[in-house]
Amino acid sequence: MNVELEFLAHDQLARVRTAMSAEPELEASSIAVSMVGRNVFLQGYVSDYGHRVKATAIAAMIAGPENVHDRLRDVEEVAVTSLVLELSLPEGQAH
Repeated sequence: MNVELEFLAHDQLARVRTAMSAEPELEASSIAVSMVGRNVFLQGYVSDYGHRVKATAIAAMIAGPENVHDRLRDVEEVAVTSLVLELSLPEGQAH
């Protein structure tokens, strides 16, 4: 990657992070934003699906929707996953 593209990627990353931090409804501290090339990766946890949509929309406005990769998990998703794991364990066995 040449220096100009690297600078643009760094600038874009900073803009996404700043925009997320400025959004009062998002708990931006639980969202990690990283970039590989032109791709923006959102990882971490959000409190609900609406916050997930808002976070991806913010990143998409800056980086373009085709460059945003949502790896966020919301509380409901985590709860369902935990319940499925709990129900799949043999009786009397806890994790």
